[in-house]
Amino acid sequence: MTENRLAHASSAYLKSAAHQPIDWYEFGEAAFAEAQKSDRLILLDIGAAWCHWCHVIDRESYENEEIARIINEHYIPVKVDRDQRPDIDARYQHIVSAMTGQGGWPLTAFLTFDGRVLYGGTYFPPEVMKKILLQMPSLYQGQKEDIFKTALTERSPESIQAELQSAEQNEAEQHDIPADIFDRFIENAQRAFDPTYGGFGRAPKFPHYSMLEYLIQQAFRRKDMALAPMIHQTLTAMAKGGIYDQIGGGFHRYSVDQVWEIPHFEKMAYDNAEALKVYTQAYRLNPDPLYRQVIEGILQFTQVVLSDQAHGGFYASQDADIDLFDDGDYFTWTLEEVQSVLSPKEAEIVVAYYGMSPQGNMHGRPGRNVLRIMTTADAIAEAQNIPIKDVEDLLKTARQKLWLKRSERPTPFVDKTLYLNWNGMYMAAYFEAADLLEDETIRAFGRRTLDRLLASHVTQSQDQLLHAEGVPGFLEDYAWMIHALIKAYQSTEAEQYLEKAQYWTSVASDLFEDKTYGGFYDTAPPQKETIGLLKFRRKPTEDSPSSSANAIMLRNLVQLCAMTGQEDYRIRAERGLTLFGREFSSYGLFVAALGVTLYDLWHPPAKLEIHGKNDGLKAASRHAFFPGKVITYEAPEDQAEVRVCEGTRCLQPVQTVEALTEQLALV
Repeated sequence: MTENRLAHASSAYLKSAAHQPIDWYEFGEAAFAEAQKSDRLILLDIGAAWCHWCHVIDRESYENEEIARIINEHYIPVKVDRDQRPDIDARYQHIVSAMTGQGGWPLTAFLTFDGRVLYGGTYFPPEVMKKILLQMPSLYQGQKEDIFKTALTERSPESIQAELQSAEQNEAEQHDIPADIFDRFIENAQRAFDPTYGGFGRAPKFPHYSMLEYLIQQAFRRKDMALAPMIHQTLTAMAKGGIYDQIGGGFHRYSVDQVWEIPHFEKMAYDNAEALKVYTQAYRLNPDPLYRQVIEGILQFTQVVLSDQAHGGFYASQDADIDLFDDGDYFTWTLEEVQSVLSPKEAEIVVAYYGMSPQGNMHGRPGRNVLRIMTTADAIAEAQNIPIKDVEDLLKTARQKLWLKRSERPTPFVDKTLYLNWNGMYMAAYFEAADLLEDETIRAFGRRTLDRLLASHVTQSQDQLLHAEGVPGFLEDYAWMIHALIKAYQSTEAEQYLEKAQYWTSVASDLFEDKTYGGFYDTAPPQKETIGLLKFRRKPTEDSPSSSANAIMLRNLVQLCAMTGQEDYRIRAERGLTLFGREFSSYGLFVAALGVTLYDLWHPPAKLEIHGKNDGLKAASRHAFFPGKVITYEAPEDQAEVRVCEGTRCLQPVQTVEALTEQLALV
């Protein structure tokens, strides 16, 4: 079978299309130049290795000989891996969403040679795809003169692109932030909160990890424990639901329903990194054993499936399916499968605990069950008149047997690409988990990953970071890497990590910071050869779905100011947050990460200055919960001690763990 250009791509997703009978290009100058030379439209397909409907459109349309012939004859086809090129995806998602009211993957768009979007959508069935493919060339030729007019008409493709050029740049005067802004965030969360099933919104239901982090911060810092039920109900429902892999650990991307029962089965690095962080913080706030189980489950899943344990590094994703004819079969069970693996008593307990039924709960897959916790071990023990310890032991051994049996099944594809932004998220969460669990193995893997990426994900000149092989770093790569470096310093006492955090912050400032108005652009300044919508820079502020790059970058500045005393960091953070002031009221739930950062700016969290070599005090300082807390390691003094500071006020140094705990309660 003849291979196309994608056989030489560095992306596993692009390589998977190398056998298709389409003359695919990667996004780049060659494709756009050929489109101009041949006077053809560009067919842009954006997808990902984990995306079910991307696989469907590949099989139905891009592996269809007739459709491929039409594409090759009339278009310059360009395929993009959205994980590898989030800059391309963000811009074309924005345009297609503005034109059609919807976005997602696969993203299908028809572009002119200069990058204008004429039409777009997401998944098209093959008969619809064929019809569109046949219509677009004549529509383009008939309207070409109007398309390239300089005068813009309202809602034309050109005017939408003009909106993109100005969108999220916030190049305007600073905005006053309302004094009650933190209450407004909470009101937004309460309006969106699902009081019956937990979470925010209805269906499909996504975890809003940044809002949960904000609520945890507010509950602790403002002593507003009225927020605790909203946090607990959401995290408990997620932990018991089908969105959490009850056998293998880790979270799927989202739930297709309101009750967290049936997930989209792909597992993403960014979701599990954010979940690990939030459950770790929630456990500190409320030491619920279920949270501890989830933390350990995420760590187990990550260790077994989503990481390179030998060398360090977190993989990008695990696919949802084995093939097009599979819909989560790897993760689901029939009654017969469970009964064939377990003893009769184990099977009886598992069926009751997870609410399994002969008909199953998967629409379109009769008999298959997504496991979710439907009762308690106590209730089963009482109903069957057996000790609860027996129920717990039976469940434990049953889960182990099911996990071993599942591991014999064909395993969904794991994209082993090490993306710097998602590795930064994961490393930061790992250091938090290590501090909570006082687990040196977890901490060591975080360090091994960090040291590997500091060597592998930099340019030869050592002056810029890389998103992945051959892809320059974006703001989110720098923001999360710096965040991980700050966490690493606080968790390990290794001074070089703090030095690296400051160095890469300086580089990020040169590449991305708007030094006139404040905040950070998502990409470096465009070059002469920059193509299409990539010429337009954005200042992303929305959490989509993980915390926005601006929120994390500004939080880094707040923390670096507290750690180093360099006031310039605070000034720049304040300028950026004030610039984004209008976003707080407009977007509410979706800019919660900015809310976390703003609160830390206005209300500096505890700073723990550690002197001396008392390992017990160091462990206690790392373990102590105080959202946003900063730890520094000062020159040794005669006596090992910790000085707790809040803003410019410092308390008397303490020499014991008990005294440290008492002081933190007063801050």
